[in-house]
Amino acid sequence: MNWFQQYRMEWIAETLRIFGFINREHLIRKFGLSTPQAAKDFADFRRLYPGVMDYDVSAKKYVAKTQPAREKEQ
Repeated sequence: MNWFQQYRMEWIAETLRIFGFINREHLIRKFGLSTPQAAKDFADFRRLYPGVMDYDVSAKKYVAKTQPAREKEQ
């Protein structure tokens, strides 16, 4: 994976963390990618980081999976 691909992977993760969702249009606008390249980036992200996001078919976007709440440390 080259630097540009790694940067896009990090940007996807950060966008999911902050907003809780992302779609192909976000990548296309941010990085000037083609639709197939944006789809490939999401496939690569899901392969590299399984369990981080799911695809919401009705909303046509990827949503961050919620992490179970941790108990407060005492």
